[in-house]
Formats: sequence, structure tokens, C-alpha cells
Amino acid sequence: MKIRTKIVLLFSVISTLLLVIFALYVSYFTYDSLQTKFFHRLEENAIIVGDHIVSQKEENKELYIQVKRKYLKQLSEGTDHLLRIVKGSDSLRFKPDLPMPMDFYKDVIRDGAGRYMHKDTAFVAVFFVDSIHQDNLIVVSEGIDEYGHDEQRVLDRTLVTGGCLAILLIIFMSFYFADRLLKPIKDINRDLGKVDIANLDYRLFSKFSNGKDELGVLIANLNSMLNRLDISVQSQQSFIGNASHSLKTPLTIIGGEAELAQNLLPKEHEAYYSLETIAKYADKMELIINNLLQLSRMGFKGEVDNKEILRIDELLYEIYHAEKNIHKDFKLSFDLAQIPEDSDELTVLANPDLFFIAFSNIISNAFKYGNGGQVQIAISCDDKSITIQVFDKGIGIPKKDQPHIFTSFYRASNVGDIYGNGLGLVLAKNIFDLHGAELSLQSAEGQGTLVVVTLPKIVF
Repeated sequence: MKIRTKIVLLFSVISTLLLVIFALYVSYFTYDSLQTKFFHRLEENAIIVGDHIVSQKEENKELYIQVKRKYLKQLSEGTDHLLRIVKGSDSLRFKPDLPMPMDFYKDVIRDGAGRYMHKDTAFVAVFFVDSIHQDNLIVVSEGIDEYGHDEQRVLDRTLVTGGCLAILLIIFMSFYFADRLLKPIKDINRDLGKVDIANLDYRLFSKFSNGKDELGVLIANLNSMLNRLDISVQSQQSFIGNASHSLKTPLTIIGGEAELAQNLLPKEHEAYYSLETIAKYADKMELIINNLLQLSRMGFKGEVDNKEILRIDELLYEIYHAEKNIHKDFKLSFDLAQIPEDSDELTVLANPDLFFIAFSNIISNAFKYGNGGQVQIAISCDDKSITIQVFDKGIGIPKKDQPHIFTSFYRASNVGDIYGNGLGLVLAKNIFDLHGAELSLQSAEGQGTLVVVTLPKIVF
């Protein structure tokens, strides 16, 4: 999940939760306030009714009519219940058809008043000591707060509508601010994409930050890293340029002079085989240097030049003949049972020299570590790729060494005195990676090694 999406989701969820909590808070306390006000109206109504009954004064009667008229709309759905209580007791003369339990009336007699809510209907009971009549009086005012319920519904509807609009606005604002917050990072990523080995003098800049904030510090650190990287790359390039001239030339001279001196001496001479060893290892040193230079150049450029359309089967046959000229006992078999009839199906777009080096390293390794046995190559293809399998039945690679096979100069622990420099497979993998190909390896100690190369086909 992208950071932008995370910011939008997090900001939206938090804001929505806060809005919901606020809406519930407002709705609940508005409901509680309206209910309390309605209870007060019912209580006032009950007091007026009770006063009118227990006193029977004309002025109370007139006041009762005025109040009933004033609260007519709010109390129109209700009624008043008059309950007689035996004096000196908490027993009702008769049990009314009301939802309150008997304990409610006892509490009203003890406390003087009481409230009860049954569904949408409110009940308020007020106790009166009646000195005129034989029994005391409880007035129960019943009513449904239609006005309050309407207000509550309007408020809830407003909160829901406003909340939905606010959430949409929050989501829109979260996208906007997420883009604004991440814009400097996008600029940095865009500018970093412009940096490569050939353009290490490029430096980052963002108009949205200064040198004192976090982004400014990040940009400064990245620019500092680019400075150090630029110096390091220039040093390596300078070394490679010098090494290609300073090392190869003396090695060529050493090898040539050793072969010349060897030709002037009879084989029986004690120095003959020393000169032969010198010439042999001079050639190997030159091969190591060439491999290192090739690796370095590919790493600096990060791309492949001089690509051509070539047929894999022809390239493999060319490598076979080259190996045969070097090793007279080299044996190789081709499995062509799965190749298509159309030769265009076996073509790839690649640098022929680099592919020759890569496949030559793999095949020569198969012969070298295959105990001189026959190397087997199988070619197959599908709609998108060409697969080359190179198999030998040699010493194999121990399981503990397999995670390190693509590490430069690393050699398996069971190679013994078999000569190698640990660069051939690394160079091959780098070449295939630059061509968008895949190289994988399966091996078991004492059973041999299978190298699988998958190449992307040319789409015509």
C-alpha cells in the first residue's frame, strides 16, 4: 500500500470516528435535554392539576385553564390519572392500568414525586396530601413529546446529512493534503531517477523545503552521498583505465617472452617447465583481468550496447567448437527434441560477444567441474521465452555453498585443485540480468549441476 493511500485512509478514519463520536454526543445530550424539559412540563401540569383538586380555589381553576391552553400542543397526546391513597398508608385504592410497577407508587409517596419512561410515553407522578377529601392524591401526568421527537429527528437527520458531507469533504481534503505532503518526496524520487553513473554530478533540490526541516536534511544527506559516490566512481574508473593498460601489457610481454624462451630450450632443460608454468599463469592472470574489467564496465554503464538479433542454437554450436579447440577431450551432446521448426523462434536480441562470454563460462564450468564427462545441453521454448539447460554429472556444489555461488571470487569448498577464480558464474549472471534474462542453478554434491537460462524471445 502506498504512503499516499495510508495517509488518506488514516486521516479519513480518524476524522470519521471523531465526527461520529461528536454526532452521538450531540444527539444523546439533546435527547436527554428534551426529555428533561418534557418531564418538567408534565410535572408542572401534574402540580397544577393536583393543586386544583386538593384546594378547589377559583384562582387555581383559572390558572389551570391558562396553563392547559399554553401546553396544549405539547401535552395533547397525554392525559392525567388521579389515584387515591389511603391516608397513613402507601396502598392504592385500586391498581391503575398503567405500566409502572407498584414500587413506583410507594417511591412517589415517600419522595413526593417520580418519573417513568415507557417506550415513547413519559409519566410524571406527584403526591399530594389532601386535607379536604378522605384520601390523599397522586396525580400521574402522561404524555408523548411529539414536538421533542420531531426536533430530535430533525437534529439526527441534520447530523447524518452533515456528517456524510463532512466525510466526503474530509476525504477530498485528505487526498489534497496527502499530495501536498508527498510532493517534495515525489520531486526527490523524480530527481533521483535522473542520476546514473554517467550523471553523478546531478544534485537534488526541492522548492518545498529549506535546509532546516526534515526534507532539507534528507536532501542534504542525499547530495552528500552523491558527492562521495561520484568521487568513488571516478576513482574506480580511473583505476580501470590504468589497469587495462598497465597490467595487460606486462602480462602479454611476460607470456610472450616465456613462450619464446621455452621454444629456445630443449624439453630436457630444467628451466623448460618453469617457463611453461610462467606462460600458463600469465594467460590465466590476463583472463582474470579481462573478466574483472568486463564486470566493472557493465556495472558502470548499467546497460548493454551493440545488441543484435542472434540465434541461440548457432551461438551454442560456436561455443562448442571453441571449447573443442581448447580441450581436445571436450564432449557435448545437444537435446534438440523440443526446438520448433521455425528458426525465428530461437532468436533473441543480445550483445553476441557478451552472450558468448556468458554461455562459454557456463559450459566450460560444466566441463571443468564435470570430471571431464559429457556436458548435456537441452533447448526448448514457449510463446514468450527460450530455455537453455546445461547439465553435468560432476562434483556438484555442496548445499552450504549454494547461497554464495553468485558472490565474486567465491568458490565451493569441494573444488580441490581445480583451477578457477570465482568470477565466471558471476559474470554470466550479470550479463543475463542486463539482458532481462534469468539464470538459476540446481546442484547436489556428487551428483552434478543443472544450470537453467531463460531468455526473453523477440516479438515479431
